[in-house]
Amino acid sequence: MHIVFLELIIDPACSIVFESEKEEKNVMNRPPRHRDEGLFTKKILALSLLQGFVVLLVVLAIYLGALERGVDEAGVRTLTFTTIVIANLCLILTNRSWSGTLLATLRTPNRAMTWVFAGTLVCLALILTIPVLQDLFLFGTVPPLDLLVCTVAGAGSVVWFECYKYLIGRDGRRE
Repeated sequence: MHIVFLELIIDPACSIVFESEKEEKNVMNRPPRHRDEGLFTKKILALSLLQGFVVLLVVLAIYLGALERGVDEAGVRTLTFTTIVIANLCLILTNRSWSGTLLATLRTPNRAMTWVFAGTLVCLALILTIPVLQDLFLFGTVPPLDLLVCTVAGAGSVVWFECYKYLIGRDGRRE
């Protein structure tokens, strides 16, 4: 069930949300990619892997922190899954543009993204609060403060990339 839920976020994000994005303003000013250059450069691949690795570290920190505090198995599962979901939503937000900051992209409407986010957050809230759905996902009830920590941690997992984009843009080396 966990994988199915995550796929219900990732698949629409890739096939609908990103396809609904408007072109960046400077897209026609960029030089074309060299014909021998692959679709994914080493830099793009490295940044993408780094994004995933940082999310992994954040989720691992939530997991280990919950174990250290003596949270039961169902609670640990709930906290780590919540962090993964929030981090994935934040990855969608930050990857809408690799040259504009998150704040800039939030000013650009994307109806598909709004629906995906609303659906995800409503479903997550239902899964976290309705006992039958909690049982289906093998989740436990966790304190709201712990869920807030998961939300902050998930969102925090993309802060480094936002800083990177800001610094690259400030230096005039937007890509």
